Amino acid sequence: MKKKLMILSGLSLGVLMPVVAFAQPGSGTLGGILDMILNLLNKVIPILIVLAIIWFIVGIIKYVVSGDEEAKKKSRDMMIYGIIGLAVIVGMWGLVNILLTTFDVPPGTEMKLQPPTFTPAPVINQ
Repeated sequence: MKKKLMILSGLSLGVLMPVVAFAQPGSGTLGGILDMILNLLNKVIPILIVLAIIWFIVGIIKYVVSGDEEAKKKSRDMMIYGIIGLAVIVGMWGLVNILLTTFDVPPGTEMKLQPPTFTPAPVINQ
């Protein structure tokens, strides 16, 4: 199981590495970092949804093909984990959209967060 997880992690990083390697340099501000994270999530979430659906379908196939009760129990758990994963992913995506709607943020709005600027107090000559 750990070996499969390591292989899957390596493949995921290999797929996402060109996104990082060919990225244009950002502005270096907090808004730029948040935009980068938001863009990354917009690309990763559909992939995670597809993986959860594939996990569920593989569980169904294993359930139909398996003969003994232990294998059926494992495949049933696999289907449940696929459904839970899909629900969590879609739920988080929906929560973000609810928050954006609640705070009246129009779609496609870029976050422009800048650090506060301080104006020095005027010096009074004595």
